[in-house]
Amino acid sequence: MSTKVEFQSIPELPDALKPLRERLLANLVMIAQIPAPTKAEGQRARFLLDRFAEAGLSDAAADEVGNAVGRVNGKRGNRSILLASHLDTIFPASQSHDVTVEADRVVGAGVGDNALGAAIVSLMPTILQHLEIELDSDLILLGSTNSLGRGNHGGIRFFLEHMPKAVNFGICVEGMQLGRVNFFSIGTARADVICKIRPATEPSRSYGSESALVVLNHVINRILGIALPSRPYTRILMGKLRAGVSYDVEPDHAELGLEIVSHSDEMIDQICGRINDIALEMSARHAVVVTFDVFSTTKAGGIAFAHPMVKSVLEVMSQLEVEPDQGHSPSELSELITRGIPAVTLGITRGEKNRRQEPDYVLIEPILRGVAQLVGVILAIDRGACDES
Repeated sequence: MSTKVEFQSIPELPDALKPLRERLLANLVMIAQIPAPTKAEGQRARFLLDRFAEAGLSDAAADEVGNAVGRVNGKRGNRSILLASHLDTIFPASQSHDVTVEADRVVGAGVGDNALGAAIVSLMPTILQHLEIELDSDLILLGSTNSLGRGNHGGIRFFLEHMPKAVNFGICVEGMQLGRVNFFSIGTARADVICKIRPATEPSRSYGSESALVVLNHVINRILGIALPSRPYTRILMGKLRAGVSYDVEPDHAELGLEIVSHSDEMIDQICGRINDIALEMSARHAVVVTFDVFSTTKAGGIAFAHPMVKSVLEVMSQLEVEPDQGHSPSELSELITRGIPAVTLGITRGEKNRRQEPDYVLIEPILRGVAQLVGVILAIDRGACDES
């Protein structure tokens, strides 16, 4: 069967999904209002499991690390498709999780990262029932925990390591941006550089720096001096800096949060070694304690552009008039790729997240096209269009 025949009904899917629009938005609002910092996603997992139960999934349950897991059994069960969305968010429980639905957008902390993805996973059994789609394949639905920051994708890693049946294909669902299609994972190392002034009772304190911030500034300057190659693509991104409590008190503790990204795992290892050496040197030179703590890593890799799954995804996007953005934003995709599972990460709508002055928002109008995109890719996998010959 040709690709065109496989996808002939895809352009009509957004209209067919319109009756579910309000229910999807309601799920988005309810999920976004539930605080879910990493390692505290239990209430969101419970929300997904309740939705799975309402849709008639008899074996929906939480696993040992709190992942919400459901399964839509296929007619044949000849392959397993994983549809995954992380449940955690960068926002602490103490921050406001109020959500506002405006004429064209939904506004609130974490609505696009990743309450929208979780809302769609929670509603997918209902979506398939509404469209009267019966898959041959098993569709595994996963709301994963411990994904962000120091969680280091722990939830999906546990799930994949303990699956009784192999996962054949994977789709990671991210709220933003529509058009995002990642099929390869850039190597990543996230780390904190922590500077602590030694206690005044230690003799070496007498010739050390009195300000952890000043010492950390020396560290930053040294990191900026590390020569980076243009090929393989490699960058050091310094994104967080914390120090001090008052204008007139020199801080005794300072932290720098950074991320190293590269198409080469070896290059990441080399840079981590360089920064660790800088930390040790600054500790000795300034009589302080400087530590380099790498808490999250992903390996570089992916499926080839010529892989049938990539071609099928791009065909679906073309029929829905979605412009693909084939970047390499970090996601749980890396855990699937590491295990040789053909997989992609897809975005659902447009919006903004993690802005300094304004709350996050997602646009409502593109959401149904984003959901149609997911359905189209699931159908392509189910019909064998993504199988390698």
